[in-house]
Formats: sequence, C-alpha cells, structure tokens
Amino acid sequence: MGHLTIEETKKISAENVHDILRTRMLIDGFDLVLDLKNSHGLTLVDEKTGDEYLDFFSFFASNPLGMNHPKMNTNEFKEELAIAAMNKPSNSDIYTTEMVKFVDVFSRVAVPDFIKHLFFIEGGALAVENGLKVAFDWKVRKNFIKGYTEEKGKQVIHFKEAFHGRTGYTMSLTNTDPVKIVFYPKFNWPRITNPKIKFPINDNLKEITELENIAINEIYSAIKNNKDDIALIIIEPIQAEGGDNFFRKEFHIKLREIADENDILLMYDEVQTGIGMTGKMWAYEHYVKPDIIS
Repeated sequence: MGHLTIEETKKISAENVHDILRTRMLIDGFDLVLDLKNSHGLTLVDEKTGDEYLDFFSFFASNPLGMNHPKMNTNEFKEELAIAAMNKPSNSDIYTTEMVKFVDVFSRVAVPDFIKHLFFIEGGALAVENGLKVAFDWKVRKNFIKGYTEEKGKQVIHFKEAFHGRTGYTMSLTNTDPVKIVFYPKFNWPRITNPKIKFPINDNLKEITELENIAINEIYSAIKNNKDDIALIIIEPIQAEGGDNFFRKEFHIKLREIADENDILLMYDEVQTGIGMTGKMWAYEHYVKPDIIS
C-alpha cells in the first residue's frame, strides 16, 4: 500500500484504522478504535461501533483522571497544554512560566512533604531508570567516603513477578512475561521471593508469613554476599502486571527497616498505583515512606 494523499487522510474511517496501521506496524492490540472526542470519564467509546466500555484498563493505569475530565477540557487549559506540547521545550535546560505553574500546582497537590526534589521525564520505565541512577550515584559516592577506591554500589534488590519497564536497566528488573526481556543484555541483580497475599488473609496467614520470612532471609543473604554493593531495594506497592499482588504492611515496614540498617535506599515504583489509584494520592501512604517514588 502506498502513502495516503492529504485528501485521503481527511477521509480515514475508523473501519480502516487497523488495516492502514498494519502496513507499517505490528498491530496486536485491542480491536476497538478509541474515540478520543466522545470517550468520557470511565467510559471508552469505540469509534467503529459506538459501543461503550467500562474502563478497567486506563492505559496501563496511566490515566487516573479518566477521559476528557471537565476541568482539563476547557479552552484555557487546552490552549496552555497545546502551546507546550507543540513546542516541547527541553525542560531540563529551558524554563517557562507554564512549567512553573505546573511544578507549583503538582507540588502542592501531589508531592509529599518528605520529597524535596522532582525530576520529570516521559514514561514510567524512564522514571524508574532515573530513580535507579539516583540510587547508584548516592551509593557509590557514599562508598568513596567510606574508603573505597573503586566504584561500588551498583546492584538492585528486586522481586519476582515485578514489572518496572522495558528499557535499559529495567530489563534486569522486569520478570513477568519472559518474551518481554528475552535476548536482551541484563544484569544479574538479586531477585527475591515476592510474599504476595493470598486471600482471604486470615485463612492463609501462616503461608504468607512463611513466604515473608523466606523473602527477608533472601534479602539479608543478598546484602551479605554483596557487601556495600546494594544501592536500592525497589518494589511496586501493588504488583500490577505480575498479577495484582498485594503485600502486608508488616512486610513493607520490614523493608524500610532493612534499608535503613544497611545504607540502602527504598524505592516505590508507583507508575501504576500513584495519583489516587488506590484511594490515596500515593500507595506508599498505606504502608511506609520510601526514599524515591517513580
């Protein structure tokens, strides 16, 4: 199929979307064609059929406010958003009044008091990556102060059935579907049993606590076997792609304790649990304060 003319692009129908995309891309997603204009709140509208779907997906939990939120659908809001999106300045070096407004509002509404620094980047995996980089930098510098002359502090304790993304460092952490990470270079970082809750809790408490003890012992062994080389413990407060796996608050408290005792940072990957997805702004609020939130 050749390229569409300008006139033909104006006449694209929802029925042709998959076929046209398939000429250039792997199209193995949903069959519906999302109607961006008419979808609203928790309702996704299929532009092909007009069918409505209750949204339990929210684009991998990245759209917590739903579709076309009224306060984000005003002309004033869309005008400010459009001017920033159209020009897309590199905000690490170029600053705007629009950026100041956003940072101020975001800090007031969503940033916990104990978090002093922000770093903005597109996408969950890259947010995780930059959290890892913070931990590596912190740990290596700390080890230099302790007297190390070589770089040490570059390992990450993580959990089975974790999903932290599919870029660079995160390939060494994600371990849900093997197809997503096979054939890519990875680090052999310590991978820990995930003592997920089996419901109902009271009927399965003995099994859960046994798994927690196994995980805790594995963490202590990893720390012992990699002296001063563990920079970070990373966990999803609720493992999402891994199967909606919850952990007891007692286990989160123990992770905080281990991190504090061993000069290790604790990071919560809240890409799929943050911004109100669990009834609180951040899922950590149900558990303990981490050092880094992505």
